[in-house]
Amino acid sequence: MWSDKETSEDLLGYTVHSSLLKSVITNEKNLPITVGLYGDWGLGKSSILKILEKQLEEDGDAVVVYFDGWTFEDFDDAKMALIQGIVDALEKNQKFIPKAETTLQKFKDQFSKLKNSINWMRLLKFSVKGIVPVATAAVTGGVSMIIPTLLSAIKENRDDLSNILSEENAENFLRETLCSEDEEKKYTAVRDFRKDFEKLIEDSKQGKIVVLIDDLDRCLPRHIIDNLEAIKLFLNVPGTAFVIAADKYIVSNAIKSEYKEIIEAASEDRPNLGDSYMEKFIQLPYTIPTLSPKEVETYVTLLFCQSILNKESFDKVRNDFTEFVSINKFDRYGWTNIQTILKDNLPENMGETIGFFSLFSRIIGNSLRWNPRLIKRFLNAYEIRVRLLEQSGINDSKSKFALLKLMLIEQKFIDQFKQLNTWVMSSIDSPKELIDIEKYANAETNDIADYKDWNSPDLLQIVRTEPKFSSVNMRELFWVSRDNIIDEMSGMSLISSRVKALFNKAYNATTDPICKEYCEKELSILSVVDLHDIFDLLDAKILLNPKDKKAYTIYYFCIMSEIPNAYNRLLSILSRIDVSSIPFSLGNKFKEILLKFAYDKKLQELISKNKPLMNSINGK
Repeated sequence: MWSDKETSEDLLGYTVHSSLLKSVITNEKNLPITVGLYGDWGLGKSSILKILEKQLEEDGDAVVVYFDGWTFEDFDDAKMALIQGIVDALEKNQKFIPKAETTLQKFKDQFSKLKNSINWMRLLKFSVKGIVPVATAAVTGGVSMIIPTLLSAIKENRDDLSNILSEENAENFLRETLCSEDEEKKYTAVRDFRKDFEKLIEDSKQGKIVVLIDDLDRCLPRHIIDNLEAIKLFLNVPGTAFVIAADKYIVSNAIKSEYKEIIEAASEDRPNLGDSYMEKFIQLPYTIPTLSPKEVETYVTLLFCQSILNKESFDKVRNDFTEFVSINKFDRYGWTNIQTILKDNLPENMGETIGFFSLFSRIIGNSLRWNPRLIKRFLNAYEIRVRLLEQSGINDSKSKFALLKLMLIEQKFIDQFKQLNTWVMSSIDSPKELIDIEKYANAETNDIADYKDWNSPDLLQIVRTEPKFSSVNMRELFWVSRDNIIDEMSGMSLISSRVKALFNKAYNATTDPICKEYCEKELSILSVVDLHDIFDLLDAKILLNPKDKKAYTIYYFCIMSEIPNAYNRLLSILSRIDVSSIPFSLGNKFKEILLKFAYDKKLQELISKNKPLMNSINGK
């Protein structure tokens, strides 16, 4: 089994990316700089950050602060949570503070001053937007109502703020700040913090820091923006570098979600506001390239080495791979390389296993969206099913390899997977249909008229590759695959718990307005990969129960919110079910969808067999 958490152990050749980023962010001529490390969920952004962190700490080129934006998601004030977290991390970092006794007190005073500034900014809720309402209240005479509220907050947080104020001093400060006509005073805390933060870095042992920010795209849209603004407004001073790992699509959509009214009011010829906004904060965008078939083959090979070999042997392979990939960036690292480095110290059947998986590296990559995390999860699912087979007394390589073939069909060709299951369970011996398809796959016959759905190059490659399905006990293989037969969908175990939680929030919405708001604000900012999984979960609900109003309602609000591919996915699932089961009470929703797509003939044809629904749509 393999963990799909981020790691500094590089099995993807990602050191080349981290080394490039390191050369940029440690060059003093480039500072300050903010780098956007972009990639889909599961593509390896967090792992690159971990590798980069390890490189920086080993070389001592800078003081490193690793900040997980998701950890502070529950904080109302995301800006201050980020700033406080970075200051606290620097204060605890022995590589940052000089050891000389004469400077220790100086640094304590500097940190104390910074913390005081943070407390004041948190108290007054200083932000680009936060200052304006306070200033407006002062001008309109509302300050007398604001001060008691802020004083109450001071009393509640006395333990945190006792170093900088008493109740009397607090009230004097608030009145002086809020009632002053000098707007400059209202920004003093921000300016002073920047100056003091810059001075602290300048006086430190290293003179520069690198802040690695992970999981920004998992935060709420408002918090994503707050974190970006905090970096730009407070922390982007000489000697600093920020590397922000995120899905660009999600961040851009979060920005568009927060500024929806501005976007709707803008002219159509204006550039994408989300992307334009990000360009203000990110000086260097760096996108992780998608894995190639050779890289998938190498990755799967190394994962099996990690699983099969002892630590000493695997370390030799990993070190050899690191050296290999530094010279051969576009070539595969395979069984020949492993034999060369380990010679005769190789476990039995290891070469057979790696060789068989390498045959399907392109299909594995394509089926799993060339995504390292999904590939790991697929292999974990395979390992679990192999163990189930072993519990049934089936230990031969032929059955285990046939199981892999079946899982690839299950993952990419779910309809053919279910069809094959029906044939196998309806026959004592190998079903005639399967034997016919195997003959066609091996060019023993040209007749495939009855099985046109199987006429796919990838599907036929899986069928014809030894071992043949007809040579193993397919009933046993389907028994260990029964979870997907029951759920009537592919890849459910590969969907992340985060996406499942998002889906459940929409599915369990108690009213249409709540569901609508959730689709508009939460689902609309998801990446293409996450949306694919959301639609898979919706399809599973509908396949199991074509009368499921909630699932159709989510599809409806996704379509009306113009979430990419929602309409096409609805058409696809409607083509796979008995549409006469769709409740007629959904008529108004389907009518609005028809209106939105100018009474698209495809949708009309699909639902035309449901007369009650059509009557409801037509107002009869």
